[in-house]
Formats: sequence, structure tokens, C-alpha cells
Amino acid sequence: MVLKPLKDVLVGALVGLVSMLPGASGATIAVIFGIYERLVSDLADIRHRLLKDLRFIILIFIGIVLGMMVCAFGLEFLMDHIEVPTMFFFAALIVAQIPDIMKLGDDGEPLSKWNIAAFVVGFVIMIAFLFLGDGNDVELEGITGTVLMVLVGIILAVSKLAPGVSGSTVLLALGLYAPFMHALTDMDIGYLLPILIGLVIGVLGFSKIVDHCMRNHKKSTYVMILGLTAGSVITVSVQAIMKLSGTEMIAMSIAGIVIGLLLGIGLSKVASSYAKETISEKV
Repeated sequence: MVLKPLKDVLVGALVGLVSMLPGASGATIAVIFGIYERLVSDLADIRHRLLKDLRFIILIFIGIVLGMMVCAFGLEFLMDHIEVPTMFFFAALIVAQIPDIMKLGDDGEPLSKWNIAAFVVGFVIMIAFLFLGDGNDVELEGITGTVLMVLVGIILAVSKLAPGVSGSTVLLALGLYAPFMHALTDMDIGYLLPILIGLVIGVLGFSKIVDHCMRNHKKSTYVMILGLTAGSVITVSVQAIMKLSGTEMIAMSIAGIVIGLLLGIGLSKVASSYAKETISEKV
């Protein structure tokens, strides 16, 4: 199908775009669109799966890079001019994805104590970032700057493989978000290359862990994803509420919530169709 490669790139772009937003998780979008398990399985088994599914991987990767670049240039304007409504918009967008994640983790059986523990762990992890989000921007210099950019790449890789975890929130907490954004918008190869190295290290290392969890503890994994996602909604909402002031800002924030919910519901319907098409493909 001619349109399928374009759809793959667009879904990858959406994953990349969302992954750049503080509090939001690109991996959650990958889950909703049905590409998450396929990507993790491919990356965890390079010899048997990845090479056979290379076209799909390349298209998704191209989309992710494009999405990250577009977001890097557009996010600065939004955060400078309408930061609070934008944050409420993203929180609502995340809320709209929760029913889909609940369906993925529902096997018809009641939750076990381990499932509940997995939810709590995921929720607490994201809430913890509320207390880590005031990190001052780190100055990048010499070898230290290069090593830190490798760390940025690893964090981004893990966040893309762990739905509900916002890599941007982690980078904000460590004071590395602004340097990362500058490296992207300035096309600084000296720092982009270490980021790429970190991405490769993170993907190859963490994908096997996630793949093992998906194969052996699927329900608990999805319940933890639900906890991470619910926690990210609280994290983004609290940060937005703390900055909320003025009648006009409140009205814009309500509009942002409504638009986010409507867009999220629309995305859910599109994702359902795309997921069936993607999952049915032979690898």
C-alpha cells in the first residue's frame, strides 16, 4: 500500500513531537498506535527481527527525528507566549489516551497484588519528578559536555521505550533540557553526535529489558504504563496550576483542555485503525 510508508513516518513524527514536550511521553503514543511491542521486539532481537523489519524501523525513525526537529523550533514560541494553556492542552491530550492503555492491559482477569504494585510504582516515579523539576541549566564545556550529551541520548532512548516516562521532564530536572534544545535548533554536530551515541546505547540496552517484561509480565507492564501515564497527567497539571493566574489565562487554559481532549479522542480513533493495519503486517 502506497500510503502505509507515509502513515509510518507521520506516526513516528507524532511520537517524536510528543516526546519533546515536558510531562508527555512519546512511547505512550507508540503504544496507542500499536507500534510499541513491534518496535521493542525488533530492537531486542537485532539478528532475527530487526533486519527483516528494517523498512518499518527506518520509516518510524525518520518520523521521530522530523517530529523532534519541528517541535524543537515550535515549542520555544508556545512556551514563551502561552506556556500554561499549552501545558493544560498536553495534560488533556494524555488523559484522552488513558482508556486505550486500560484496554491494552485488560485480559479479563482481576488485578493481582503485583499488578497494583506495578501501578503504584509507575505513578510514584512520575510524581517524584514534581520535586526534581527545578534543576538549573547545566553549562556544557569540553569533555564533560560531551559525556552529558551521551547521557541525554540514553535518557531519551529509555523514555521512548518506557511509556509514560517523559524524557523531557527528566532532562528538565537535571538541567539538560535547554542545552539539548539548543543543540537541536543550532544543529550543533559536536553535541548531536554524542546524543546519537547515547540513543544507540540506551535503545540496545533497555529494549531487551522491556521485551522481557512484555513477554513474561505483560499485564503488569501495561498496568505500570498506566500508572506512569496517570502520574504524568498529575505532574503536568500541577506544574501548570502553579503558574496559572489571571482570568484571560484561565479561559485560554480551559480552551486548551477542551482542544486537547477533542484531539486526543480523534487520535484514539485514528490510532485504532492504524494499529490494526500495523499489527497485521508480517515481519
